[in-house]
Amino acid sequence: MKILVVDDTEANRKLLAWMLEDDGHTVIEAVNGQQAVELFKESEPDLVLMDVMMPVMDGFEATQAIKEYLGGTHVPIIFLTALSDDASLTKCLSIGGDDFLSKPINEQVLQAKIKAHTRIKDLTEQLKRQNKELTLMHQFTLREHEIAKNVFDSALAASILDSKNTRHYISPAATFNGDLLLVSISPSGGLYAMMADFTGHGLPAAIGALPVSQAFLEAAQQGASVSSIARELNSTLEKFLPDDMFAAAAIAELNADGSRLTLWLGGMPDAILTDSSGKLKQLIESTHMPLGILEDEEFEREANILEVVSGDRLYLYTDGIPESLNPQGEMYGEERLLKHFDGSSNDPVKHLIDEVNAFTGNKDQNDDITLLELTCKPVEANITGDASVLTLNHALPWKFRMSLTAEELRKPTSPVGQIVDMIAAAPGIESHKDYLHTIMAELFSNALEHGVLGLSSELKKTEDGYLEYYQQREEKLQALQSGQLDITITFRTEGPKGYLTLRLDDSGPGFDFENRNHSGDDDSFGRGVDLIETLCEKVTYSQGGTRVEAEYTIYT
Repeated sequence: MKILVVDDTEANRKLLAWMLEDDGHTVIEAVNGQQAVELFKESEPDLVLMDVMMPVMDGFEATQAIKEYLGGTHVPIIFLTALSDDASLTKCLSIGGDDFLSKPINEQVLQAKIKAHTRIKDLTEQLKRQNKELTLMHQFTLREHEIAKNVFDSALAASILDSKNTRHYISPAATFNGDLLLVSISPSGGLYAMMADFTGHGLPAAIGALPVSQAFLEAAQQGASVSSIARELNSTLEKFLPDDMFAAAAIAELNADGSRLTLWLGGMPDAILTDSSGKLKQLIESTHMPLGILEDEEFEREANILEVVSGDRLYLYTDGIPESLNPQGEMYGEERLLKHFDGSSNDPVKHLIDEVNAFTGNKDQNDDITLLELTCKPVEANITGDASVLTLNHALPWKFRMSLTAEELRKPTSPVGQIVDMIAAAPGIESHKDYLHTIMAELFSNALEHGVLGLSSELKKTEDGYLEYYQQREEKLQALQSGQLDITITFRTEGPKGYLTLRLDDSGPGFDFENRNHSGDDDSFGRGVDLIETLCEKVTYSQGGTRVEAEYTIYT
C-alpha cells in the first residue's frame, strides 16, 4: 500500500516510515499541508496519515483540499494529533477525516487502523463499482422500457377505446399493464370489445398483449364470431405462453343496431348487465377456463347471446377492483362493487372508482385495474375491415345433410360444433357463427332429448328433478340401440339477403306442438326455444312434432 505521511517534524516522519516500511508499505513524506496536497495529486496514495498542527498549511486545510480533489473517490485520511480535547477531535472528523491516532503512535494500533480502513476502502470501491453498474443497468432498462412501450403503443393503436358506445378506466399497478383492453369495429358495423387479465403484472404479464392484440384486431377486421375469436386467442396463447401463465378474458360483440350482445367469459369476474339507469338486470356468469390453458380440442368456445334494449349497459372488469386492499389488508370485494349498480346513480363507474380509491387510501395498488362500460345502442362508427366477408351477391345456393344413428348419437362429443364450423366456412356465414351455434345447439338438444330419448322437461321444475333429468339423459343415451336424427341445412339468396334454413327430423314419437308452452321467468328450462324464435325469422314444427325447421336471415 502507498501511504502519504504528513508531519512537520522529521523524527516523527522517520519513525512512521520505519514502522510502515517494516510492514511492507511504500511511504511518501510531506513536511506541511501544502506539500501534502501537491504530492497527493502526483502520487495518488492509498492512505494518508495527517498531522494537525503544521506551518504553511495545517492538516485541516490540507484535508479539505484533498477531499475536494477526490470528489466521490474514497481515500482514508487518519489524523495524527497530540490534541485530546473533544472539540479538536470532533473537528478532525467533521472536516473530512476518517479517523485519528493520538501521539505518541502505538505501532500495533497503527497497523490495526490501517487494516480496518483498507477494508473500508475496498468495500467503498466495490460499492462504487456496483452502483455504477446499477446506474448503467437502470439507464439501459429505462431505454428498453421506452422501446417496449413504443412497440406496445403501436400494437394497440388500432383499438378505439374512446367511442360513443364505450367508456373505460385503466390503472396499471406497474409501468407495464398486465391488463389489456381492446375495442374494434366489425365489418358489419357492430362493435367488438376484449378485456384480458394476464397472470401477474408488469412487463412479464404485458408480453402476452402483443400476440393477443394482433390476433384479436385481425379477427375483428374479418368479422369473425366471438367464439372463433376466443378459440383463436386460446390457441395463440397456449402455444406462446409458458405453462404457469394464462389470461382471464372477456370477449363481447354488440351488433350494429345495439339490440344484441354476444359474450364469452373465461376466468373473469361475472359481467354486469344493467338498464339505462344503472340498475342491475343480470349477472352473466364466467363459465369458461382462462385463455392459454386448454388445448384446442378441449377448449369450450360457446358464447352467451343476450337480447338487450336501447340504453342497457354491459360492465366488464378485472379482479383488480374487488381484490383492492385497504391499509388494514381488507379486500374491497364483490358485495361492495355490486352495490353501485342498484340504480341510485346514473354514473356507477365514477362512484365505483372514487370509492375504490378512497377505500385503498395511500396504499400502493396491488394489481392492475381495468373497467369497461359498453352502452347498448346503435354503433356510431365508420365500417372498416374487409367487407367482402359479407358479400352474398356471388354466393351459390347449397345444401348440407347429415344422418346420425344411435351409435353416433351415443358419442360423448356433440356434433354441433363440427356442423357449425363446416357451414361457417361458406361466404357470409362466419360473423353469424355464434348465433347459429346457439340455434343449432338448442334444436339438436331438443330433438335428441325430447324426441329420440323421450325425456320430459317437467322434471326440470325442481333442483332435484333437474339432476334426475340429466341422469336419465345419460342412462338412456348410453342404452340407445335404435333411433335416428337427420339434419338438413340449406342456403339460398334473394337480393341482398341470405336465408339459412336448419331442419331437424327425429325418430321420436313427436309432441303436441300446437299447445307448446313458452317458458316463464321462473322456469329453469325452455328459454333456449324462446331465444331461437327471437334469433330466427320463423320456427315451424310439423310431422307430428318430429320435425322442426328454423329460418335464419343474413343481411349484407
